[in-house]
Amino acid sequence: MQRFFLNQPIEDPQSIVIKDKDIIKKITKVLRKQIGDTIFIFDSANEEFEVQIIHMAEKEIVCRLVNRVEIDRELPIEINLYQALLKKDKLEWICQKVTEIGIKSITPIISENCVVKDLNSNKAKRYQKIIEEATAQSGGKIPTAFYKIKNFEEVILGLKQNELNLIAHEDERQNKLFDILNEKRVNKINILIGPEGGFSQDEINLALRNSVVPVSLGKRILRAETAAILASGLIALSH
Repeated sequence: MQRFFLNQPIEDPQSIVIKDKDIIKKITKVLRKQIGDTIFIFDSANEEFEVQIIHMAEKEIVCRLVNRVEIDRELPIEINLYQALLKKDKLEWICQKVTEIGIKSITPIISENCVVKDLNSNKAKRYQKIIEEATAQSGGKIPTAFYKIKNFEEVILGLKQNELNLIAHEDERQNKLFDILNEKRVNKINILIGPEGGFSQDEINLALRNSVVPVSLGKRILRAETAAILASGLIALSH
């Protein structure tokens, strides 16, 4: 089943015009679809549409409705990941995998130990495209939101205290993520994951002063990208 996310409302499923050049390239060059073939289209609404290709051109593909499909593959809990910037392409991997898990949002953050201190617009656009593709591949209907970069203090001070706010910390010995998830049944969890080298002690202290709970992800010290995926997966499976 080939599914494609349209970054535009599908107002008339009887006549859907696809103009996204990347989607057109994948349909025509990669999948080699022809007139008469069917694909699935969705746009973050409660339905997806099985459509038939009726016209193909270089800059647009026109489809007509074959069938409406009700879908419900979203998590019953809202997971918001606040991920410190990482070197190389590690954030790409995180965006793809946590989107497959079904988290609500990713906010890149700058913390004290970050080597990378900025995120250019081209990379942000690439991450958004990776998220859209991962949503389509995993059967989701609502792409994970990718928000603008924030600094650590801004994130901590902006968290609401009536939500479950967690920060992964390798030196934490008492609060295990799995235990906290079993003890607290909430519908929204915000979790902060640090960069290579983790969060500084000053940052942990600031988090503690603002009712953010430090949690352990296990006995071993994990890479940042592993920690983000593991934490997201554990939270998702707990609900």
